[in-house]
Amino acid sequence: MEDKKVTNGLKELAIAALIGEGEFDNYSSGPVLKVPLDRKKTLYLIDIIKNKKLKDHVTIEPDKGQFSIHSHNTLNTLKEQWYKDNRKIFSMILDPKLINLQSIIISINLFGDRKLETISIPTNVDREHIKAISYCVEHHLQVPVIPSPNSIKITDIPTFVLNSVNDISAIHSVELLNYLTDKEKKSMMEGAV
Repeated sequence: MEDKKVTNGLKELAIAALIGEGEFDNYSSGPVLKVPLDRKKTLYLIDIIKNKKLKDHVTIEPDKGQFSIHSHNTLNTLKEQWYKDNRKIFSMILDPKLINLQSIIISINLFGDRKLETISIPTNVDREHIKAISYCVEHHLQVPVIPSPNSIKITDIPTFVLNSVNDISAIHSVELLNYLTDKEKKSMMEGAV
């Protein structure tokens, strides 16, 4: 039987990818999740793969600017939950327990883009269902999350980071701190958040 750490780690990474722009490849014989990847995030992804022992299930393709998650039964379950009629819907049930803080943080760290007042996660969740996933993300982060076409925007970044940093592992915390401005870091150090 496969290690539970591998299964949980793979599920967290796959959900993080699905929150973003990950898509199941309809032309593969088994479930394969293809995910766009910025080269700058490759080392972070490699750390996750090593830490969770996912090397048999994750392939990084730097020339294509993507990675793929494959060869695991968890992907079948996620595909059934996240898709309906070939549309990525997240879920037909509004349940924050379908995602967790770790997956959200991984999604932010891999795909997030810092804007002036928000961190924006590009997503290809169907427009009719983006409010549902935004609600679930907001439930876990405990800060306002704004659904918009093709992205989920996380507000109140210092509060969100402060609330999350103690509940996630060091590799995720270090990466997450990169989204803070120098002014926000200074305020946090002084306890003025």
